[in-house]
Amino acid sequence: MSQYLVDRGFAALSLITALLLCECSSPNLAIEGNPMPEKQVATYITSVTPSSAYDTPPKFLKGYAPFFPATESKKRHWGYAVVEFSVTADGATSDIRPITATAYSFAVEAMHAVQNWRFAPARKHGQPVVVRMRLPFTLRNLSAR
Repeated sequence: MSQYLVDRGFAALSLITALLLCECSSPNLAIEGNPMPEKQVATYITSVTPSSAYDTPPKFLKGYAPFFPATESKKRHWGYAVVEFSVTADGATSDIRPITATAYSFAVEAMHAVQNWRFAPARKHGQPVVVRMRLPFTLRNLSAR
């Protein structure tokens, strides 16, 4: 029962975050297929790994925003997905998993985007370490404007 409440609470928090991210008129927010702004990633990414496991967190370097799923373009104007992934010791991403999404196709697009992202790895005592991260995405249908 407590896991259900945690999942529902996280889903509600994710929805609020998604609604806040939905306004794409700001130059600081990503548009599908374009480079992700470092500030946007830094603002919304959270560590799942306890902070005691690293001295400095990973830092987003480069990657592209996910595309709006073509299968959803007639049903919705926007959707969200929350994905969790590991940032490896070489700064790549691995073990990418969906946490929640409006529809699975949104999660798939977010996971495809994160798959090619690069980070400066987290460090503990100067050595790179693997950490688990979580990031919400809001995807808007640009053709619905």
